[in-house]
Amino acid sequence: MRTMILSLFVLLLAASAGAADSQVQQVVIYADRAEVTREASIPCKGGRAAIPFPGLPRDLDPRTLRADARAPAKAVGVSHRMVNVDDDQRDERVVELEGKLESLEAKLEVLNHEATTLQERARLATGYGGYFMSVLTEEMRNAKPRPERWAAALDLLDREQRQAARALVEISTRRRALDRQHQLLARQLQRFNPDSAPERLDAEVAVSCSGTGAVTASLSYVVPGATWHPEYDLRFTPAKGKKVGAGSIELTVAAVIQQATGEDWTKARVQLSTSKPRLGSRAPELAPLYVDGNETGKEKVLVQGTERRKRLQGSKDRGGGGPQSAELDDRGQSFMLKLPRAVTVRSDGRPYWFPVDVIKAPAEASLVAVPKLRPYVFQVVKLDNPASFPLLAGRVHVYRRGAYVGDASLRYHAPGEPMELSLGIDEELKVERVDLKEQNRAGSFFSRDKQMLRAYRITVTNRSSIKLPVEVRENIPVSKIKDVRVELHKDHSTKGFKLDREQGFVTWKIKPKPGKALYVDLAYTIHLPKDWQVR
Repeated sequence: MRTMILSLFVLLLAASAGAADSQVQQVVIYADRAEVTREASIPCKGGRAAIPFPGLPRDLDPRTLRADARAPAKAVGVSHRMVNVDDDQRDERVVELEGKLESLEAKLEVLNHEATTLQERARLATGYGGYFMSVLTEEMRNAKPRPERWAAALDLLDREQRQAARALVEISTRRRALDRQHQLLARQLQRFNPDSAPERLDAEVAVSCSGTGAVTASLSYVVPGATWHPEYDLRFTPAKGKKVGAGSIELTVAAVIQQATGEDWTKARVQLSTSKPRLGSRAPELAPLYVDGNETGKEKVLVQGTERRKRLQGSKDRGGGGPQSAELDDRGQSFMLKLPRAVTVRSDGRPYWFPVDVIKAPAEASLVAVPKLRPYVFQVVKLDNPASFPLLAGRVHVYRRGAYVGDASLRYHAPGEPMELSLGIDEELKVERVDLKEQNRAGSFFSRDKQMLRAYRITVTNRSSIKLPVEVRENIPVSKIKDVRVELHKDHSTKGFKLDREQGFVTWKIKPKPGKALYVDLAYTIHLPKDWQVR
């Protein structure tokens, strides 16, 4: 008997020693998927080893299964199959969520039964009430009516109806609360859908090896349900006691990762890629292109476009329960970021924040007014992208002197490219923009063109105790056709401006004195053919 027990114990030890325990070692996350690499080890026997990788995500693309082995061993193939999942092999979180859902469904069923019973009682009370009222009417026709006999019955029915109505309201309230819990648990369970299925995906790597030592193989695959997007923290410290001028910034580049692939990434090395792989993509094919048309008129129309400017605007939050594909603007230059240490990302669809890099660099604060868009003066920090890699478009949490200012949106910036971010509104400065003249002159018999005259005055009031430099930004239209000409009136515009002719930006740098106001004027004319219409 002792010999048999000892033999069984030895067999169990041998079986446990030969079992491979695969672990996620590395993950490369793209905008809408991830490439996962697992590793497992097993003793080599007879020059061959079959290393199992059980419980892979069911949604992975089998075409992407790739195997490798550490030298001197060599991976010779990989196979996969779907197997039934026993109850004791399923994810503990899935089992727990399903148990909670079953308990809630049982409570909802009890409440529904109680509500049905109360509704039946209320219906019966209403029916009896009608019957008693008809009997009471007949009683009143008697020579000696006795309505008190029926008054007690009617009062009883009335109390029954009111009690049933109150109980139904309470049940409805409890049922709504249980429904909300049920929906929440159902969404959580849906995130674990690959593991909650009755089947699982197992893979096996065949390895050619020598000796009897342990051989290690890796298995990589691509799975959907993962995404990431960048997020930044910018902390600006100005020179002591100064509102503008030189200072320093600390820029934290971080990644927000979400995944619901069906497997947890525990202490894995994570890399972030901006490339956009497309499985099963094919080269585009040309199709016939036809051009046709007919003459509808000869009139030309000048359409005044609306300016789109994204500076000094906050970003918008994204909603949704599970991970959504991120729009990573890399300007066609794909690159990879690597998290500095191994991290754990659960497969629950929640966002996980991880720092990628922390960079310190010099910066400069200034005061900027764009009165055409906002009637405020903003504190703005200017710097060159200090990172050795591009900064993708994303949300920036801005801090000044350690205090949180707000969120700003950052567009794509290449390494070393100038950039600026808002530090909030300066309450000590006031800006106002008024129309001095907005006049359209039709072309006369002697004139060859139609004119649109525009003139504005921008006034900046300094309510502080010191002189403050303010950069005022305006713009004039830029013509893209030779028939339309834009003329900037230098005699009627305040001197000292800087003009960007390519974009039409007009900039002044003014210094209003303490308690004083200072203004600048801008005037221009749009010349167009007199037979054109203006819309």
